Amino acid sequence: MSSKKLSQDSKEGLPFSSRVAKMFKKRLPIFTWLPIYNKTDLVSDLIAGITVGLTVVPQSMAYAAIAGLTPEYGLYSSYLGALIYVILGTTRQATIGPTAVMGLLTYQTCGQDYPACAILTGFYAGIFELIMAFLQLGWVVSFISEPVTVGFTSGAAMTIMSSQIKSFLGQSGEKGDGFLTYWKAIFRDINTVKAGDATLGIICFIVLMLLRKLKDVNHRNKHIKTAFWLISLSRNAIIILITSLLAYLWKEPPFKLTGKVRGGFPTIQPPQFELPYRPTMINETLIETDEYYSFWDTWSVLKTGPLVIALISILQNVAISKAFGAGQTVDATQEMLALGTASFTGGFFSSIPISASFSRSAVNDASGVRSPMGGAYTGIIVILALSFLTPSFYYIPKASLSAVIIAAVIFMIDYEAVIPMWKISKIDCIACIITFIASMFLGMEYGILIGVVVSVGALLLKSLRPALKTELKVERSTGVDYILVTPEAGLYFPSVDHIITQVQKLTLKNKECSVVLLDFSQWTACDYTAATTLVSLNKGLKKNEKILGFLNCSPVWVHNFKVAGLKEPPLVHQASISTFIREKMKLPPKTEGDTRGSMDSVVLGVVNDTLVTERNGGMMEGVGTISMASTGSGLDELSLASSTKPIVSSQK
Repeated sequence: MSSKKLSQDSKEGLPFSSRVAKMFKKRLPIFTWLPIYNKTDLVSDLIAGITVGLTVVPQSMAYAAIAGLTPEYGLYSSYLGALIYVILGTTRQATIGPTAVMGLLTYQTCGQDYPACAILTGFYAGIFELIMAFLQLGWVVSFISEPVTVGFTSGAAMTIMSSQIKSFLGQSGEKGDGFLTYWKAIFRDINTVKAGDATLGIICFIVLMLLRKLKDVNHRNKHIKTAFWLISLSRNAIIILITSLLAYLWKEPPFKLTGKVRGGFPTIQPPQFELPYRPTMINETLIETDEYYSFWDTWSVLKTGPLVIALISILQNVAISKAFGAGQTVDATQEMLALGTASFTGGFFSSIPISASFSRSAVNDASGVRSPMGGAYTGIIVILALSFLTPSFYYIPKASLSAVIIAAVIFMIDYEAVIPMWKISKIDCIACIITFIASMFLGMEYGILIGVVVSVGALLLKSLRPALKTELKVERSTGVDYILVTPEAGLYFPSVDHIITQVQKLTLKNKECSVVLLDFSQWTACDYTAATTLVSLNKGLKKNEKILGFLNCSPVWVHNFKVAGLKEPPLVHQASISTFIREKMKLPPKTEGDTRGSMDSVVLGVVNDTLVTERNGGMMEGVGTISMASTGSGLDELSLASSTKPIVSSQK
């Protein structure tokens, strides 16, 4: 809880013990739902936990392969996070563990077969997450827009699938360390493709796709429909089980196997803060050394990896919480606290970087989970697998693991979002495509950074040149033409020059109109530059015998104008435009018999840089049916329906 919240509680008169209890309950959500936990919740969570457990065991082993590690590291990372989230988590559907994106980011940070680096990366990512939680920096992920997220995840999916092609086809040789090098290695070693691995991989992939659709079969029998649903959700475990059994029964299988997997649990110890030198691969043989980096040199190996992983994992957690939160407010600080605690603690249990998983969270939700307790049962399933099943992991074919990975991440490519994105906002679509390309060709950390820069840059560009609505109106009682300028966004220093320049152009090129009104209805706040620039504009127009008025000006603006040196701001209210014009132009008061300007003008805009209007059925020079808007690109959008040459009035 923030100090601001504590101070509010103090003002409410809550004693210190009550404030501490309130904070304790907020930061340990288990005490909110556990007192009302019942048998119905237990049964539902047990079913959901076991179902997710059958998904997470094969998935975690596959995602460890993405990280360049042996399968047991995926299992090490799958139980502790799930158990900790039971205590600290706020979203019942979220399941914490290794994911495809975390595996890819870990591989790009550490490379192949470098577990010490992967564990330390996850540990430091947890520290960054806890720091962000303590400083309440959940708003940071708001800079990662939805288009950037779509581009990033799609680029990650393409890279992950590319990294698995060699194992999928049974190829030999180094696989590379990025999208381009993956494909270079694939074509370089194309002659090493093995028919057994390729056949098994293709069959597994096709079966996985078919089983995925099985849950959508609408059978009349409720029990058969439920069976189809369970088979579909357990498809990864089914494929791994069947192919492992096939490899076990086949004395000399024609496809590559995972090989020996270390059984049991890892030693509980801190991560290695001084990493050993990177292992090198020579003729498909891993060569390790006894030399170590110093503590500071270790950061030259990790670089920005832990920070990027922390940000992306927080983004995934918050996104999943919003997706499954049924419109409820998401406490980003609590999610960072839960994830940071799980990652930090996982560093003592040989865990690689973790985050919430979209696919497993969806399975959890579909299985009817009722509380975060479902994660406890999932964790128990993983613990049992580590305790008793690791010897059987020897027979898991690499091609079937690759098929599981490809079948899982292929649906992360959200190509369907591109066309609607382009129709709604072209700049968002461009940011998405740039992020997608940069993530594949420059690396995931650069992809997300470039995407954020493009997205934020587009936002700044819009604020630099906000849309303006420019109108020429006729004040009814005086017959005086006045220019009304209505910006469609707030006024801050990036946009000041654009707005002032537009106003000056209008007054210089339309000298017959001596009154300009700025509508402040969209300007609820300002900065120093905006206030002082408008004061200068007022002085400049006065020198040119022009009248500037501030329409619908709020008290905040009035105060700021006075501070900036404009003691008597030219304020105008919607109902007193006539009075303002008469006072400034020193016109006589309106008499009862004065009927001039009984018909208001139509908003026409600008033709050939000349303001135009229509009165009493006749047309002035350069008059047409015109609409004009100054867009963010600085171009005037005009719609011309009649001639801009002099037109003789039809009245006589």
